Amino acid sequence: MNTAYRVWDGKQMHYWDDEGISLGIIGTQWVLWRNDRYGFPNIITGSHEEGSVLMWGTGLKDKNEKMIYEYDIDMIDNEPMIVVYIDGRFGLKYPENHTYFDDCIAWDECDIRGDVYQNPELLEGAECQK
Repeated sequence: MNTAYRVWDGKQMHYWDDEGISLGIIGTQWVLWRNDRYGFPNIITGSHEEGSVLMWGTGLKDKNEKMIYEYDIDMIDNEPMIVVYIDGRFGLKYPENHTYFDDCIAWDECDIRGDVYQNPELLEGAECQK
């Protein structure tokens, strides 16, 4: 099972392999924290915070050996598509078409250039449902 994740806290991205980072999940609620030098948890963010997003890794890499996560932006043929997780499957969708979903992807041909949170300019003003 792939346990790679990242969390957008509204300002910056935190990754599962950042030193000292921990993620706790109970049901649909989650909290991201880092222990201080005394071992006490300092909460970074959680599902209770508006603008915070937990994103799971696909366990796959793109053509540049970059790990692929939910809400990454694939730029094959310079056409932005967003990595999404729907009905238990990862796939791609066009930002402006919320009904389109393609899960028959050659993931190793994808060209991930950013994500919808840190690189919204890649969507070129297309309406995106996060």
